[in-house]
Amino acid sequence: VETDFGLTITYDWQSQVTVSAPSTYARALCGLCGNYNGDVGDEMMLKSGQVTSNPDVFGHSWKLTDIPGCVEQSMVACPAISTALQHQEVSRMGCGIIMRVDGPFSACHAHVDANQYFQSCVHDFCLFPDQEDMMCLVIARYTAACQAAGVIVNRWRTDDFCSISCPTNSHYEICSQGFSQTCSSIYAPVKCSDQCREGCVCNDGFVLSGDECVPMSQCGCFHQGFYYKVEETFFPTMQEECQCQAGGTVTCQKISCPGGTEGKVIDGVFQCPSTAPGTCVVTGDRNYISFDGMAFNISGTCSYILTETCTDDDVQPFVVKIEKQGRQKRKVSGIQTLSLEVYGLTLTLMKGKRGTVMVDSIFHHLPAILSKGRVQVHQHGMGVLLQTDFGLIIRYDLLHHVMVTVPQSYQGHVCGLCGNYNEQRNDDFLLPNGQQAPNVLAFGSAWKTSEVPCSDDCPKSNCPTCSEEKKVVLQKRNYCGILTAPAGPFGSCHHLISPALYFQACVHDLCLAQGDTHVLCQSIQSYATACQDAGVVIGAWRRPSFCPLRCPANSNYSLCTNLCVNSCTGLVDATTCPNTCMEGCQCHEGSIFDGHDCVPKEKCGC
Repeated sequence: VETDFGLTITYDWQSQVTVSAPSTYARALCGLCGNYNGDVGDEMMLKSGQVTSNPDVFGHSWKLTDIPGCVEQSMVACPAISTALQHQEVSRMGCGIIMRVDGPFSACHAHVDANQYFQSCVHDFCLFPDQEDMMCLVIARYTAACQAAGVIVNRWRTDDFCSISCPTNSHYEICSQGFSQTCSSIYAPVKCSDQCREGCVCNDGFVLSGDECVPMSQCGCFHQGFYYKVEETFFPTMQEECQCQAGGTVTCQKISCPGGTEGKVIDGVFQCPSTAPGTCVVTGDRNYISFDGMAFNISGTCSYILTETCTDDDVQPFVVKIEKQGRQKRKVSGIQTLSLEVYGLTLTLMKGKRGTVMVDSIFHHLPAILSKGRVQVHQHGMGVLLQTDFGLIIRYDLLHHVMVTVPQSYQGHVCGLCGNYNEQRNDDFLLPNGQQAPNVLAFGSAWKTSEVPCSDDCPKSNCPTCSEEKKVVLQKRNYCGILTAPAGPFGSCHHLISPALYFQACVHDLCLAQGDTHVLCQSIQSYATACQDAGVVIGAWRRPSFCPLRCPANSNYSLCTNLCVNSCTGLVDATTCPNTCMEGCQCHEGSIFDGHDCVPKEKCGC
């Protein structure tokens, strides 16, 4: 990287960075590179202006942020350093190659101090004796320093020592001036350097396009200061989409979002902002999707904060928790309880307990209209629907599937396993302190609320890896493949809700349960619920011989029914009922749902 005021920065994509600054910057710089004042004695100057001789204190002073897994100490002492030194001094292939008087670097010794590179090489070899590439990196750095000083270095890599494998249509050279061989030099004059470098060079007839060697005819385009490969799509502004054509021409077209809103490019794809509320999903044994669409697996069987408000801003606070079921061998871990804390109430729903909700440790029949209508709990389909007046909606199938929906006003105000809902996937694994978790296991553990002992992971003995042969069978149409079949009963839903997560969960759970049909039916039912909740009309998927639903007396199975509208309480106020239909049991003509059974209208309770 070069600037017009004389600053040059190089990076070898691995471990070496160099910075060259012009003399106009003398005494004006600070940081790990020192203050550039001509005095070696005060190089280790802290941010405060004090000078130290301790490299750890010096490093800490200029640290920007913590990175998970990063340690702050110089691994200076290597116990076996003297042995390593003796070994390397005599080795012809190894660090010793730097110092050899008759070696490939002999012409450089008078220009660039070889000893510091040799010591650095031995130190790294001592710390990582089984990693040859550690030595290679240091020797490559000495090569670069010599070549920068204008010295000719002879070939030092061999097939057996520090060999480099070059990409297709290229080969290794110890001294290449690679600028003339790039596509971009066709369009923009490149300042050529006399200095040569070692590296991969395109074969005759090929030039470098980005990171690959292509025939000249396959060169891309140079557009507004940037280079693009042939057929690459890019977005110079959020109002236009362009594509690079062969021959260097760029074609662009205007793009816009409904209502004049501004789109974003996510993973190279232009997307208009969603006006829909955010939904977080927990399904099956271990599958989760955050509000921002990040899919991940947590095999723990603890109590967790699924989502909660974590800023003091003017949004109504709430906490949603789930407790996963303890593990049994070859069994899928369901959701034992789901609880919501809101408006000073704690509502708890329990696995398999249809028609009831616990409010502050007292059980009540459904429906329950609480806090002057601000919180409502209804039976819906085979599960329960819990909704608040500020737009929080929770659906729980009383088994293993939970969907939590929050309005857009909560973007950036929530945290927990469901993430922070800021329309970016790469920062969803945040710990309660706001820092990024090093891995999913640590992320899951951080949001535990369990007082009782529980497991963070599933041991191989209880959750063996599914063999590829089994996966192939379980992905077929008569198993989990029914979810992804374009012409199947759920094809109409694919454009709205991707079946991928539900399909993966189905294959994993079914394999874990050794093909148990109940688990297959539960997995399919979860996707059916998600689709119907989004207002999609799905095809009939249950048959008398496949996942039949047993209904109580005076009722029969219906693919689309609304229990609330056709229930005793529905006689009072149907406006509070959910406005979508779900598959479930529908009462026969003349009888009505009382929260548990289908009864004659005159038998309705209060």
